[in-house]
Amino acid sequence: MSSRYDVTGVGYTAIDYLGVIPRFPEENLKLELETLEVQGGGPAATATVTAARLGLSTAFIGKVGGDDRGAMMLMKLNGEGVDVSSAVLEADALSQFAFIMVDSETGKRTILWTRGTLTPLMPDELDMDKVTSCRGLLVDTLEPAAAAAAAKQAADAGVKVLIDAGTLRDGVREILPHCHYIVASETFAGQISDGRGPEAALEEMMKYEPDAAVVTLGERGCIALSEGEYIEAKGFEVDAVDTTGAGDVFHGAFLYAVLREWDIRRCCVFANAVAAMKCRRLGGRTGIPTLPEAIEFLSERVPDLDFS
Repeated sequence: MSSRYDVTGVGYTAIDYLGVIPRFPEENLKLELETLEVQGGGPAATATVTAARLGLSTAFIGKVGGDDRGAMMLMKLNGEGVDVSSAVLEADALSQFAFIMVDSETGKRTILWTRGTLTPLMPDELDMDKVTSCRGLLVDTLEPAAAAAAAKQAADAGVKVLIDAGTLRDGVREILPHCHYIVASETFAGQISDGRGPEAALEEMMKYEPDAAVVTLGERGCIALSEGEYIEAKGFEVDAVDTTGAGDVFHGAFLYAVLREWDIRRCCVFANAVAAMKCRRLGGRTGIPTLPEAIEFLSERVPDLDFS
């Protein structure tokens, strides 16, 4: 069967309200916002947007409410060229959203979020044709039942499966055996290794027999384990404005690199670069580069690796 899409994302989407503040507040304090923006967010959704920005054909399956926020989420995804025709609408529910405080000095952020009143996305709500006919499936841990079903069917169909392993919540271990790439946050790494560090976390993740396991380390880059080899890829220095969504962007860029059939080191370096570039703009999506922009950035900093 020919692939209908390069990448299908299954998981969580949201609306992000991004407020830039001069410093993080103490208790019982008022601060005037320097900037307020509204953007699309969510791990799987933003990763899918990243793949689209890099030139891949993409689709997204997630659940939204029948309110203005739900309509805005789908509109913003559609505006990036992401097919949202299989998104699930729960008409009587309130959609998920996040308020994000961004420190104007450091670009670091604190996220306050809610699922609204949406019920979880369930396996029988998935358009499995979009799941099994793509080249690469990206799932997150916020919709574990749907992600596990999608990952299994995709893997059985020969699709490369990557999980954005953000938090080791209930149901996530059922997803991992079907994933070719487990790409984890430091939070997830600490949970799966009982705090024994990134290398121990990689070893724990490799017990599920993926092609590679990766732990993202923020501005420090990432560390990976594949075929018995540990690979460290340093992060890139940029003038960071906001780190919101950097991990989500890393996942989308990493899957792009996987579909290019690059080795794991190149996948890590490329994803580090795209995630760093995102941090130069406010919000999870505004700063995501196009492929030519990413290649130019890398050619100046890593001239010995070919990303063309």
